[in-house]
Amino acid sequence: MKRVAVTALLAVCLAQTAAQAVAQTVSDQCFAIGDIAGQVASWRAHKKTKAQALDQAARYYRNAADRQAVSAVIEKIYSPDAPHMTPDQASMAFTSDCVNRQAQAPAK
Repeated sequence: MKRVAVTALLAVCLAQTAAQAVAQTVSDQCFAIGDIAGQVASWRAHKKTKAQALDQAARYYRNAADRQAVSAVIEKIYSPDAPHMTPDQASMAFTSDCVNRQAQAPAK
């Protein structure tokens, strides 16, 4: 009986964690923004156009908040006055900016 109760409790905990992970968006996760920035910088380095980058993002990001976050990354990296960054540099810069914005945001 105890084994059944422990198994059920574990299943509930895991299900709750999975539901919370699904509810999060890319824009909530600084590491995800950094990863996307690295990918976008790689696309730019390999001569993919801004239009191609936006098209690629539209295919993979269906959530409106995710699309907005990815589009903002693309806009910044493809901006005419943006410095060309390696994927690692872009990842670190965007992750750092995200963390700083979250730290300065008022608590919910």
